[in-house]
Amino acid sequence: MATINISRQGHITGATSGNFNTARTSEVGLAAVTDGITGTGTVQYYHSGRGKRFQRAFLYFDTSGITGTLSAAHIDVKGGGISGDPNDTIMIKSTAFGGDGGTALATSDFFLSLNYSTAYSTELTSFSNSGNNEYTLTAAALADIKNNDHFTLAIVEHDSDYTNSDQTNVSDIVIDFDTTITLDYTLAGYGNRVNGVASANIGKINGVATAIISKVNGV
Repeated sequence: MATINISRQGHITGATSGNFNTARTSEVGLAAVTDGITGTGTVQYYHSGRGKRFQRAFLYFDTSGITGTLSAAHIDVKGGGISGDPNDTIMIKSTAFGGDGGTALATSDFFLSLNYSTAYSTELTSFSNSGNNEYTLTAAALADIKNNDHFTLAIVEHDSDYTNSDQTNVSDIVIDFDTTITLDYTLAGYGNRVNGVASANIGKINGVATAIISKVNGV
């Protein structure tokens, strides 16, 4: 399994509103936008008598060096402290950071950059407040990592934000942005070392993609 480190990361806190749809989609009066954030950031759906509020995290990886077919991948995120109800988050496709990592996180990324129809991970239903959390990536994510030089996603609350349904739960996770977020992946194809090099780090053998190689020199 090979690993690449995150290239850009950020966090946006949405506006507080008594209306669920306004809180979820509005880009007016956002409380915070950060790029390359350190410390902690929250992914949250919160509501009380004062209103409703969403928070989302945004991640960008440079995947230009990955050209082979992936058989599996996951993203590791470390918990950054006590959460309210540390459950039910999911990664979805995004065009934040300009879509190619070339610009800073913008207020317009809060909602307009999100593609709720493309889940990049399975739902994570438990979250360690101080340990590592592994998001398993979907087939859509694996394809985009292979085919695109840029892999951008958002972590959003699942039960209300992702489903666009105002649930009664109040949930949030806290991310430790001081610990490097990583993308770990395994390439499909020939599954053995070649001249001492792990298969996950080999894209081609004698110019042939490993994804279509079953044997090398008959082995």
